[in-house]
Amino acid sequence: MINYDNLIHNRAYFELSHIEERKSRYNFTQTVKVETFLWDLEMYAQLQRTLGDLVALKGGAAAQLFFPPERQRTSVDIDVIYTGNEETLSKALATIHQTLGGDEVFFKFNKYTPSSPKTNLPLETYFVSVPTVTGGKTPINIKVDFHMMRDLVLRTVALEKANAFVFPLAFNPRCLSAGTLIGDKLLTLAQGSVGIPREREDDIPKQLYDLDGLTRVVADEEFEALQTAMEVLFDRELSVRSEKVSMAKAIEQMSDLLERYSSLDSHKSDERAQSAIRNFRGNYEPKPFKNPVTWGIVSKRLQVLVKSISEGVGNSLSVLRRADEIERIIALKDDDKRVEFREVMRKEFVKILRAEGREKIAKRLRNTIPERLLWEVLTPSNLEKVRAGILEKKKR
Repeated sequence: MINYDNLIHNRAYFELSHIEERKSRYNFTQTVKVETFLWDLEMYAQLQRTLGDLVALKGGAAAQLFFPPERQRTSVDIDVIYTGNEETLSKALATIHQTLGGDEVFFKFNKYTPSSPKTNLPLETYFVSVPTVTGGKTPINIKVDFHMMRDLVLRTVALEKANAFVFPLAFNPRCLSAGTLIGDKLLTLAQGSVGIPREREDDIPKQLYDLDGLTRVVADEEFEALQTAMEVLFDRELSVRSEKVSMAKAIEQMSDLLERYSSLDSHKSDERAQSAIRNFRGNYEPKPFKNPVTWGIVSKRLQVLVKSISEGVGNSLSVLRRADEIERIIALKDDDKRVEFREVMRKEFVKILRAEGREKIAKRLRNTIPERLLWEVLTPSNLEKVRAGILEKKKR
């Protein structure tokens, strides 16, 4: 028997009509993925109500809450940082189960112990079955990963009046801050060391999508939180690995991965990246889907951030903000001369690439939009020079 009266959110949100309306309004392809994200947020609300400051939401579900609803994607798992002990956690999960009716199937947290764990980090994984009105007779099975930490030195925030596309939240979720999430998600791009392994390539577009969104809404003051997250979580990963790498090597791997995804607009683009993007579109991304050129902009833009961190030029979020302002200059030309100005800039960027000896890139991108060429040209060290050149041509 399910006790729907003890849901934190209004039961009406869990009805088929509401879920289908949200799917249609926000242009998702799969109703069940919309429903799953709804239950993700309800179950985290239950965890926070029961465990209080012992938990903080991280990962993709947390990232979405920093975006406007129309920019949010779906998420099917819950990642939680937990700073209590296992006994307290076990009792809390049992309490949630009883609060929601004590049903033999639904809301019962079942611990999962993999026979061949992919990580030796302190991690407790549970699966919890929730009802479904979209997925047939089989319940939705949500994975909840509790990242066990003795102390939470990472910056968190309590988001007031948070609004997910599935419903307005009826609680103030305690999440890792935007800067902290960026630091955490950048590390996932270090494929070959602490990042997402090759066999889980389908997880990469989710990270790129979230990083692109987070870096557009984060305050420059969050750079310290970003740095702390990278340092703390990098050391945490290395502590359980026999093979050690330097942060410099991990950052190089991030840049290499971003380079792979920046070439999706090429007929010779990376097949693994192409496949991952297709799967992301069908499962998580709202329409209209990002096209290959947009993915190129996303990847090159994040590469500017990564290079800025690598070069230690100061506040890397401020560097990225200045780069974004340069992109806006290209788009804000007066209407009567906008087309002409953009064509001038397109040719100028192609000219810069050729002067740098990047003839193949210049040839491949010569007919693309100037924004894509801009991000191909930009580096942390040439921002002001490029900006000055654009402003000079804008005057003409």
